[in-house]
Amino acid sequence: MNPANYSQFQLQDFLEDDFFVQWVINPVEKNNSFWQSFIEAYPHQKETVSQAADMIRLYREQDLFANKENKNLVWERISKSVEESGTPQKKGVFRLPVFLRAAAAVVIIAGVAIAIWLGTQKGDKTYTIATTAGQIKTITLPDNSKVVLNGNSSLSYKGDWNDKEPREVWIDGEGYFDVKHLNKDSLYINPSDRFVVHCGDVNVEVLGTTFNVKARSGKTNVALLTGKIRIDYVDKATVSKPLVLAPGDYVEYKGKELLVNKKMAKPTQVTAWTSDEISFTDATLKEITEALRDRFGYTVMAEDSILLNLKIEGEITVTNVADLLDVIATTLNVKIEQSANKHIAISK
Repeated sequence: MNPANYSQFQLQDFLEDDFFVQWVINPVEKNNSFWQSFIEAYPHQKETVSQAADMIRLYREQDLFANKENKNLVWERISKSVEESGTPQKKGVFRLPVFLRAAAAVVIIAGVAIAIWLGTQKGDKTYTIATTAGQIKTITLPDNSKVVLNGNSSLSYKGDWNDKEPREVWIDGEGYFDVKHLNKDSLYINPSDRFVVHCGDVNVEVLGTTFNVKARSGKTNVALLTGKIRIDYVDKATVSKPLVLAPGDYVEYKGKELLVNKKMAKPTQVTAWTSDEISFTDATLKEITEALRDRFGYTVMAEDSILLNLKIEGEITVTNVADLLDVIATTLNVKIEQSANKHIAISK
């Protein structure tokens, strides 16, 4: 079995694949190794695999066999497979081993699940994916664009993307976007060629590019790595024209005010978190504590607010919070106390 065969599978494909269904209902060591290797090789499929497995387990727990026509087709397909394998059967009697009967039941149920899932796609259902503190998720959108979602963040989108409307998502928190470019004619742009990210008080519009968006605590910042994007205020009456960003540009908004508009010295540093790194350049203690709160869910209290203005010159790149706290304590000569409930106290 070649893992590459599953690299482009959608949810529906996994639900219809016998090998996948068998693994979900009977996760033996050999199959576990295969699917673990597959997820490591194609991490963008992790969410889809998890969703398909959960759906199969959910429907397996229910006696749901409403689609009799589909049920008969599944039984016929499995019967044919057994006959081709040379398994003897009594004439006029069709009996399957317990495992195959269980697999058949799950396939039938999965078929119903597919119908339900496809039905919701045609409506106005909104999908929301959220992460917990310190968790990173990769999401594949209906157009195969990718979003890496940072901890304590959420992404929402409608399930009825079509060629008559822009592709739209709503983000609260931080995400790295790799948007699929659909436009083939620069002189004519279809509505669906547009990709719009709604975040805070601004909307980010792209055709196909990579960028990082963070909308937290009333502030929104956007860092562009490749391509070109346009930023509009939600309330278009507040500015005379949109702001267009080129690769390497970084902007930060608070409410209806543009606070920062600059070129990044190291654009890739803004997405270091997608590799589970914690990275800062010339950061104040306030900026670091905000990252600890937003990304990892810590509450941080400083004995004196003046401490928050202290700055660590140069670059910091670590892979965990413990190392970051060691750097802060050593470099700034402060005392750091951490409790089990994710509370950090900083004092002189």
